[in-house]
Amino acid sequence: MRNGPGERDLEGSDSMHDGHDEHMGHHHHHHDHEAASATKEEAVALLGYMVAHNEHHAEELSELAQNMRDLGLADAADEIEGSVADFKEGNLKLRAAFALLKQ
Repeated sequence: MRNGPGERDLEGSDSMHDGHDEHMGHHHHHHDHEAASATKEEAVALLGYMVAHNEHHAEELSELAQNMRDLGLADAADEIEGSVADFKEGNLKLRAAFALLKQ
């Protein structure tokens, strides 16, 4: 698996993502991760990747919200910005779980 351009997991690896393609400024991906990792090490790797991946999506969503705001679509921008806050809150919890797994 490999991350998209500039994406790294919490371990600094770019090899955790499979099927991530850039096309005209948008990326498309397929997740081939097993939901229940067989080992703690696999769970650490997957969780580290997912946090970094979510952060990347939050950045993209922030840009989208700003674009919508620039187009006069403040209501849509507000909703998107709310989702970014949710991504960030979820990632705090995922980072805490990641830290516990790393112990």
